[in-house]
Amino acid sequence: MPLKTPPGSLPGSPEQGDVSVVLVGEPGAGKSALLNAVRGLSEDDAGSAPVGEPAKPGGPVMYPDLSQPNLMLWKLTLGGEGQHVERWLQEADVFVIVSDGTFGVEHARVAGEARAAGKKIYFARTKADLELHTLKRLMEERYERATAQEALREVCAKSLGAHGLGEPDVFLISGFEPDALDCPRLREVLLQDVKVYERVLKPTLSGFELISEREIAEIQEAYELGGLSEVVTRIQCSLETIWNARLDIAITGESGAGKSTFVNALRGLHNDEEEGAAQTGVTETTVQPTPYSYPGYPNVILWDLPGIGTPNFKADHYLEAVEFSRYDFFVILASERFKENHIRLAQAIVGQGKRFYFVRTKVDNDLASMKRRKNPPGDEEVLEEIRRDSQERLAKAGLENTKVFLLSSFEMDKFDFQTFEETLEQELPSHKRHAFLLSLPNLSMTIIEKKRQLLHQEVWKVALVSSLVAAVPLPGLAFTCDISILLRKLSTYRQDFGLDAASLGRLAERSGKPLEVLRAEVRSPLGRSISRDMVVGLLGKATGTGLVVANFLIHRIPIYGALACGGISFHTTYSMLSHCLEELAADSQRVLMKAFDSEI
Repeated sequence: MPLKTPPGSLPGSPEQGDVSVVLVGEPGAGKSALLNAVRGLSEDDAGSAPVGEPAKPGGPVMYPDLSQPNLMLWKLTLGGEGQHVERWLQEADVFVIVSDGTFGVEHARVAGEARAAGKKIYFARTKADLELHTLKRLMEERYERATAQEALREVCAKSLGAHGLGEPDVFLISGFEPDALDCPRLREVLLQDVKVYERVLKPTLSGFELISEREIAEIQEAYELGGLSEVVTRIQCSLETIWNARLDIAITGESGAGKSTFVNALRGLHNDEEEGAAQTGVTETTVQPTPYSYPGYPNVILWDLPGIGTPNFKADHYLEAVEFSRYDFFVILASERFKENHIRLAQAIVGQGKRFYFVRTKVDNDLASMKRRKNPPGDEEVLEEIRRDSQERLAKAGLENTKVFLLSSFEMDKFDFQTFEETLEQELPSHKRHAFLLSLPNLSMTIIEKKRQLLHQEVWKVALVSSLVAAVPLPGLAFTCDISILLRKLSTYRQDFGLDAASLGRLAERSGKPLEVLRAEVRSPLGRSISRDMVVGLLGKATGTGLVVANFLIHRIPIYGALACGGISFHTTYSMLSHCLEELAADSQRVLMKAFDSEI
């Protein structure tokens, strides 16, 4: 979409609400001339809209006002391919309906729909100077300019009245003299509207604080170094770094501490009979480091390490034997009190510059045991005593301030699992944090919401790249795009929210609910299946944030005008991805609530 920021335009004021004014009219009606005139520009001025060019397919074309940073003027072709006015009724604040003759049925229809949507409407009669010049030539000395102008306004107003719109004021516009006729008056009323709307509209930054200053600077630098191709390369590399990040987590502890059960639980597997599950047992079943990837996330690996102190692995040589450098961090498990082997291992890990986390497993067994007493203490009292005793023992060994997480592999939604997950999330590097969070089973509303927020942060990058890479025409759409990027990302969204067949099957087994009962809670089309045709259909319907996002990016990315020229409309892609993300997150929440009959 040919969105161009005119040279010399002001950077904008995102602290105030932006006001979007859409100029809509048929091809050749003089929208570009009006757009230039209302901004005080002539056809030859820098930043002017090109006059006389054929309408291009796609969404509205934006031209920021040069002196009013939060006045955004949009040009939309009535009946143009891909420029259906109905799509933009809810987004625009003001409509200027443009005609170079009397106003007809289509003008009246748009005006009626805009008025019904509560929008302010103005009518502009373009090329009025040509009409007046013709009248002057025909009437000669009988010609009176003011009378002729009023008569022309009256003719236009009556054409609107004939369609049930009353007889509104009509602005006469000259295409060659920006300061002539009613153009200064039209600009004045638009500026008055800006003053009114900017007080009630939210600042453009509201809800879009997703692009950091560092990212903006990097995009600008890439553009200056190598143009759009360098921008695409930088953003693609950024996304690939996140999507392909590898995370290796070592799970260790004494034999019988429940390492394999813990590995299965973290991966969302209910028992060791499921495909790909770690084998469990009362005796040590792990004799060498064994990798287990998260279902659907091959780059996130849990390593089930041999138990500490077993015949084959003495604590002194343990780290070397299990290839210490391979892992990003260690999780040390203990099913009872922390012992000398745990402490020596933790000290060695710290000495070699890596992180470890202590997890006290099987606390459900501790609680059940205490309940058999004659006067059993409360659960919180038992848990606090376990935590205090563990931390005291670690402190005596010089490991003070070490966090201890109390967990049960059979009740991962209870005890300290959320704190454990949040600690890892905070302490991992950003790209590895992304991989860790998305790989987690969707066992709480909190995890689902965190995934939604994390994925939303990259929507603008995906949309921008998909609108710039080499594109091919798509049947049924008024723009072009490389659909493969969108197919890939939407497919991963389904998996991230646990809506693919394998994830739903695991949840059905875990919750004891029939698979079809859970599937019935998936209401979005993408949640059930995904195909190229479906994505094309979603793009054709996408709307809802286009003008807002474009206004935001004009303020935030100075080169946005150039960026928006390639491939699929950025606005449409951004809107579609955002909408699908919200729908899939809602599906995931409904499935979870149905699975456990509660809001977890």
